Amino acid sequence: MTSEEKNEAKRAFYSVSGIPGVIGVVVGTHIQMIRPAVNEHLCFNRKLKHSINAMVICDHKMMIKAVNGRFAGACHDSHVWNLSSERQYLQTNYMNGERGIRILGDSGYPLEPWLLTPYRNAPENSAESYYNYKFSKARSFIERVFGVLKARFRCLLAARELHYAPEKVVQILNVFCALHNICTLFNVESPANIAIEVEEVDASYTETIGNANETNIAKRLRDQIKNSMTT
Repeated sequence: MTSEEKNEAKRAFYSVSGIPGVIGVVVGTHIQMIRPAVNEHLCFNRKLKHSINAMVICDHKMMIKAVNGRFAGACHDSHVWNLSSERQYLQTNYMNGERGIRILGDSGYPLEPWLLTPYRNAPENSAESYYNYKFSKARSFIERVFGVLKARFRCLLAARELHYAPEKVVQILNVFCALHNICTLFNVESPANIAIEVEEVDASYTETIGNANETNIAKRLRDQIKNSMTT
């Protein structure tokens, strides 16, 4: 993203959520496929299906800015994130002084200065629950992206499965994401009867990523944003 694109995204996400510095939203989605002939156990996910766990990042225009389908369905979202070049890019920029840029992820991701997540077990009517409510407003962009993407290319729906090897499934996903961006760029009409598939968050396990100092910085940043929403 160029500086102009980042600034435009920050303004758009802030107007929706009140969270500053956001340039995108990340989520993992499982693309189901038939049982692979090799390394079947790696593709067997928590829903007892075979899949790849694709990490997708979108912006406020519903453009897919990154897709990573290299990991099998047994991998947790936080594991995919930890090994991604997207995380390395954001971390490097942060270390080089770009402190006002971040993306949003669900509670299956680790809290980092460049990746904000919602509060877990936020009490009802609390400042934390209000933050989570505003947070969900921004995350709705990625849910709409998946709704349109899977309505156009229905073989990606959870009720379907691709009859190809994992390597071919990744290629198909990459092409569909590129075609989605082309359709979005040229304002191609979205399919009718779009069903928003809300990805089930697996927050039972999140890898510890980075160091304790970075985690504490991220916690303070999130608290500052939460407090600014309620004062």
